[in-house]
Amino acid sequence: MRTFLLVIGLLLSPFSTALAAGVQVREGDLLFVTAGHSGLSAAIDDATATQGATSFDHVALVAAGAHGWQVLHADEKGSRQQTLLDFQHDVRGKQRQIVVYRLRAAPAGAITDAVAKARTMLGKPYNTAYVLNEDSYYCSDFIERAFRAHHVFALQPMNFRNPQTGEIAQHWVDLYRGMGMDVPQGLPGTNPNDMAASAVLERVGVLQTGAL
Repeated sequence: MRTFLLVIGLLLSPFSTALAAGVQVREGDLLFVTAGHSGLSAAIDDATATQGATSFDHVALVAAGAHGWQVLHADEKGSRQQTLLDFQHDVRGKQRQIVVYRLRAAPAGAITDAVAKARTMLGKPYNTAYVLNEDSYYCSDFIERAFRAHHVFALQPMNFRNPQTGEIAQHWVDLYRGMGMDVPQGLPGTNPNDMAASAVLERVGVLQTGAL
């Protein structure tokens, strides 16, 4: 009976969402969202995917909140906070998957500091140009900055060329032409696929996005 009540207590806990889905998330985990097949998502995948690996076009940070798990991230709506349930609902609506990754050996204080830093960046607009600045962020930029004080992730030259053809997709050409810019090939930045492939992370598993 005592064991039964303990299990019920866990399932009713504000932090039980991921337990019910079969993957137990922790604060500091990164949620990578699988890439779509059209538009911006496909363009990101075209330039940054690794052959044979799962392709991602978004990444977010798990944080503990007063009423359950929260997700801190930067997307087309800006740098914002959602409940984990709402984040899962949005991903399900796009028919994508969430794959959970975790730091293999987090430096002392890195997760606490990253969550605190991420909260200071909420409310900033989305960086549609992907050229680093202090006034707007894109998804992997938001995560890299959150962990920057502990040097967890490294910036690297951005690539907009398809690795097979060497050509820059027309999506990027049109996007930057509309901004009056050249495609920022080679400027420092980051992307979800390279971040997921980093040796500092380990794959935990797929977080279900169905009804919980």
